[in-house]
Amino acid sequence: MREERKAERLHTLRTTGMDGVSKSRVILRGLFMACAACGSRGLFHHWWKMRESCPTCGLVFNRSDGYWIGAVAVNSMMSGFLLLATVVVSFLLALPDPQWQPVLIPSVAVGVVVPIFLDPISRTFWTSMVAIGRPPEKRGESN
Repeated sequence: MREERKAERLHTLRTTGMDGVSKSRVILRGLFMACAACGSRGLFHHWWKMRESCPTCGLVFNRSDGYWIGAVAVNSMMSGFLLLATVVVSFLLALPDPQWQPVLIPSVAVGVVVPIFLDPISRTFWTSMVAIGRPPEKRGESN
């Protein structure tokens, strides 16, 4: 049964460009740094260098000029939310007499480290969102 389903997903991947999983599964793939189309890993040479295409299914990641601006926006939103949460929690922990050091030091650390850490995650997450909104072309229909 499992082999039949795997063969069916592989056929769907070859004919439509996606393997037929749900939209929530595609989003989860993006959050866990896997290919949106096939779910495979190995999309990065190292932390900041993403491959041009998926080594398993051939999904091209950079579809047009300015494609990664969306990933930058996703990274900024996620980092901003975590920074805001850090400021609020640090301030609440510093009560009743808050000083600036217990609020500033963790906030600066989060503001510097989190965007670097989230860079590859935001790229694969953005790719998964684009794959849902504008699925890849069928194989053999490249322009």
